[in-house]
Amino acid sequence: MKDLFKNLPKCLPIILTLVFIHSASAQFVPKNEVEKQAAKLVQAYQAEVGMTIEQASEVYEKIVEVIDKENSIRNSELSTEQKKMSLMNLSKQETAHMGTILDPKQFREYKKMKKTLQPINY
Repeated sequence: MKDLFKNLPKCLPIILTLVFIHSASAQFVPKNEVEKQAAKLVQAYQAEVGMTIEQASEVYEKIVEVIDKENSIRNSELSTEQKKMSLMNLSKQETAHMGTILDPKQFREYKKMKKTLQPINY
């Protein structure tokens, strides 16, 4: 038992690091999960909107960015009302950006689908 306490100061930084890594990873969606979500969304949009490869690539990049920001907002210290407003603003910004990528017909279809595919959940 003495040896355990004798070596504790040497092991403490390692133990604390492992605890920190575990708790941090539990709070955030891994990057590959975000990318999987984005790929599924782009695939669903592609089926109805009919994007070019270039458009799909730009939409994918934007969706990854938005999902990352959504996760940051949800995991932040903001109040529920502040989170709601931030998520609504982020969604509006995303929609506006999609209007710069898609042609008018595609954009109309995107907006119809977005309500179902990417609802704003508070």
